[in-house]
Amino acid sequence: MKNWLVSIIGSLLLVVGVAQAQDFEEGVHYEVISDEATSKPEITEFFSFYCVHCYRFEPIAKEMKSEYPNAFQKAHVSFISPRGNVGEEMTQAFVVAEKLGKSDELSAAIFDYNFVKNNMLTSKEDIRNVFIVNGISGDEFDKAMKSFTVRTAAARMDRRATNLGVNATPTFIVNGKYKMLPQGFRDSDDFASDFTDLAGYLLKK
Repeated sequence: MKNWLVSIIGSLLLVVGVAQAQDFEEGVHYEVISDEATSKPEITEFFSFYCVHCYRFEPIAKEMKSEYPNAFQKAHVSFISPRGNVGEEMTQAFVVAEKLGKSDELSAAIFDYNFVKNNMLTSKEDIRNVFIVNGISGDEFDKAMKSFTVRTAAARMDRRATNLGVNATPTFIVNGKYKMLPQGFRDSDDFASDFTDLAGYLLKK
């Protein structure tokens, strides 16, 4: 009797799992942007510190990072810039923050300046001052920003965004193959949870 009950429950759970997977539709919740996937599972959020929507998506990005810590990553783009080439300098600064192991702290500070204090960082000097306030010396910042590895990594981020057709932020791409479509969740009662579940579904697809 117990074996029969366990079997029935297992079957029901399998059906529920299939039904949930079928809820995500190509062309509605995601689109295929490449024939080939990356060699390793990954969720990449292409974002900009100058994008208010990226600021508003930060809680969702943090939830994804918590749910899929080995797959989630962020990539800053340079094509949004309040002045001159500051977008490029901000991308380099993001790489510096990552290399120093302070990306979470500095990201929160930069978003706070731009969209909470409404004190937009419009120069390299502005960005440098945020790093100094958060414990990074000016000399360390200057040296890192000039390094070949930082400039190369920043250029790689921008090049990948271009290759994947990223022209707006935030854009979430899974395994280099699937672009997640936030607009497909207009009727969702729990957007953050559903959007995060879609990322997990696409990771395994």
